[in-house]
Amino acid sequence: MCTSFQLRATDGSVAVGRTMEFPDMLGAKLTVLPRGLTLTSESPTGPGVSWTTRYGAVGMNAIGDPQLLTDGLNEKGLYVGALYMPGFASYEEPASDAAQNLAVLDAVAYVLTQAATVAEAFALLAAVTVWGPVNPLIQGVPPLHLVLHDATGASGVAEFEDAAQKHRDNPLGVATNAPYLDWHYDNVRNYLPQLHAANPEPVEIRGIRFAPLSQGQGFVGLPGDSGSAGRFLRAAAYVMTMLPAADATALEHLCLHALNNFDIPIGMMTGTNAAGVEQDDQTKWSSIASLSTLRYIVRLQSNPQPLAIDLAQTDFGGSEPRQVELVAAGFALITV
Repeated sequence: MCTSFQLRATDGSVAVGRTMEFPDMLGAKLTVLPRGLTLTSESPTGPGVSWTTRYGAVGMNAIGDPQLLTDGLNEKGLYVGALYMPGFASYEEPASDAAQNLAVLDAVAYVLTQAATVAEAFALLAAVTVWGPVNPLIQGVPPLHLVLHDATGASGVAEFEDAAQKHRDNPLGVATNAPYLDWHYDNVRNYLPQLHAANPEPVEIRGIRFAPLSQGQGFVGLPGDSGSAGRFLRAAAYVMTMLPAADATALEHLCLHALNNFDIPIGMMTGTNAAGVEQDDQTKWSSIASLSTLRYIVRLQSNPQPLAIDLAQTDFGGSEPRQVELVAAGFALITV
């Protein structure tokens, strides 16, 4: 389970916040993909799509493979994230030409290293066949959709429905999980009375005046659970009502405060997954991508200190991906 949203500053800066929920870290490391690498995906009958990285990118990987990014930012200000869609990801059938096939877990790296905008990303995906191989660590085919944002503020999702790619604009800039994005947009219409931050006005009944008990009674009635529909609605409410930050630096802080409201501690999301495996999803890390200043920021469940990577200062040379093990840490101790 994951929550993603886009925020904009009054000076035009754009940033994306994202939480990553899973029972464990999946071997995740901070990963740098240099320019000029030759990467190859897999196909049922041999090597799949092969490409040379045009742009450098920084992101978080998964399953121990530096090519399998869960999200990331490239040096052109394009952000791509993979979010779960259990029960709703119906991938394309693999093409007979093995070199046409792109495994879905390679899609984030494929797009980030070749596209500069959401429109370019959609065109790249449309030119290949995206299929879903079984992954043994996930114990099945990973059900994913792709969330995309660029430095102009454009936003979209690539979803897989009825064995076909669906490229959808996402002007709200919000994404969570199943079902498909168009359903979430329709669901917003069910909660229009709750989508405001203002306290309700007092009412009078038979001469008795009833005023709100306290500040903060806007949004009463929005779902408070951690399900994908409830999180989508709350993220949409935040995007709609938060006062915009002045610039990119303030926008990073605003994203961090908003992400705090979607942080899921251990024990709050339990049950069995589609494979019948008991799992306890929790927010293992959160990321902020400043698309305007090219900063990628990560905060771990085990380390509350945000770690920032400046892509403008990152060396995107080299002949192979570079990875950094992010260090778990507690709170800093001070004496007062």
